[in-house]
Amino acid sequence: MRTPKLITNYGHLSDTDLAAMATRTADALRTNTNFPELDPAFEAYEPVALDYVAKQAITASGRASGVQKEEKDEARERLLVMMRKVAGYINNFTEVSSVQLSSGFLPVSSPKTSRVPRASAWARLADSNRPGELLLKFEAIREAYLYEMQIASRLDEAGEPAWEDLDPAPRATGNFYAPVTDGVTYYFRVRSRNKKGVSQWSPVHALRARVNN
Repeated sequence: MRTPKLITNYGHLSDTDLAAMATRTADALRTNTNFPELDPAFEAYEPVALDYVAKQAITASGRASGVQKEEKDEARERLLVMMRKVAGYINNFTEVSSVQLSSGFLPVSSPKTSRVPRASAWARLADSNRPGELLLKFEAIREAYLYEMQIASRLDEAGEPAWEDLDPAPRATGNFYAPVTDGVTYYFRVRSRNKKGVSQWSPVHALRARVNN
């Protein structure tokens, strides 16, 4: 029987998603009594998590200075190291899945293929070397044979992305969207499919397009 484990490396997450994970884990661990001897201690973890959340919020406005961006990147690296240590400790401390998950960290997916695929833990838009194009990046899912993608370039009346379907992709690499308009914010999400069904949508990632002239 497979031993449940938590993901220890969160370097693939976007800045926004990592800030959400920092808040999620700090909230989950703050009053958690399942890990009385957490190592590193919560008193060491929380300041690092909240420091990154605060610095990421500053840079997310798009008006941050170069120094502020550098401080955010340094805070991100400190948080990733701390997350790896805390999640690794919990993996070694207990093999009870419900106790592990009470920490707020994410589980390592099962390698089984006889079930509906799980959702990608992250999706990301990135600038391309080619003008007027965005790269579509996301976590590859072992049990998926097709990825359904959606993109939006505006919000609807409810403030939600007005999604448009893209052509399905057979793999998680080499995907792109074009043409894009300079200054427009694009939103992207993806879900996995196999013969058993379709996953939930991934977290949404947004990026303001910068078209090279």
